[in-house]
Amino acid sequence: MKFKLLIIYITSVLLSSCSSQFVVDHTQNEIIRVIAKPDSTTNSIIMPYSLGIDSVMNEVLCISNMEMTKGKPESLLGNFVSDLCLKQFSKQADICIMNTGGLRNILPKGEITRGDIYKLMPFENELVVLELTENEFKGLLEYLVSRGGEPFSGMELKVKNSKIEYYFFLNNFSFKNNNKIKVLTSDYLANGGDKMSFFKGKEQTKLEIKLRDVIINYCISNSNISSKEDGRLTIIENE
Repeated sequence: MKFKLLIIYITSVLLSSCSSQFVVDHTQNEIIRVIAKPDSTTNSIIMPYSLGIDSVMNEVLCISNMEMTKGKPESLLGNFVSDLCLKQFSKQADICIMNTGGLRNILPKGEITRGDIYKLMPFENELVVLELTENEFKGLLEYLVSRGGEPFSGMELKVKNSKIEYYFFLNNFSFKNNNKIKVLTSDYLANGGDKMSFFKGKEQTKLEIKLRDVIINYCISNSNISSKEDGRLTIIENE
């Protein structure tokens, strides 16, 4: 919130303090170019705040042992994010589902700064938990197959010739006795984002924390981070 207020404040100062030049290239039916140049007063006001933001965003949180990028059917980055989220909330959820499109940048090898996490996850998405019946869960699996994979944690899935051959849960969850599986995800996806229609209309338990903050907290708590592709999703075609 403090960063939002700071940006709003700086923007208002900039707009009120800029000296503007209006240049009309032609007299009729042409674009009018507006050039706004901050004056020295504006610069003097903004500079301390800019330095403050830079110092926060340049804070080193941990060291990554490898470069993490996204990809399908699984990836170092997708596994890293979904695994750390489920680890944090394993008592509230059985599995975690995220989306590749929500991961907006890589995590480089070496020093990971707070700014790196903001680049990775620039959205204000919060984590929620919702429940699916067995039939609804099968819809989730079919979605994963149709997408060629999306980040998930807490289960293994094998697909052969576009059909689900088997799946199992790492915490030994079972649908027996009409149990419902608890799924950890973002509020964006829980509301049907990225065509995850099987989530729409489900009651959500809000965890009151942003996905980005969960990643930041994990990095702060672990001096070194890493990930691996472990075959949690195997896709075999043309056999």
